[in-house]
Amino acid sequence: MEFVPVKVRVPANYVGDLEKDVKLAFAIDLFVRGVISIGRAAEIAGISIQEFIFELKKRNISAFNYDENELREELGL
Repeated sequence: MEFVPVKVRVPANYVGDLEKDVKLAFAIDLFVRGVISIGRAAEIAGISIQEFIFELKKRNISAFNYDENELREELGL
């Protein structure tokens, strides 16, 4: 995967791993907008799919977009 450098201005007192946080935020945004799959989002974030799902859950974002009928069909109910 090819990467492109991006400049971002952040407060001087920011504490944390900025690159990791930006990758995760970008991946979540693309996933929520339906631009990429959960697997691709995890890849962009540099974490496993399970870790990505956990990060979504921490933010109250559903990893699965099923309506009630689709969920019943998927579960065979």
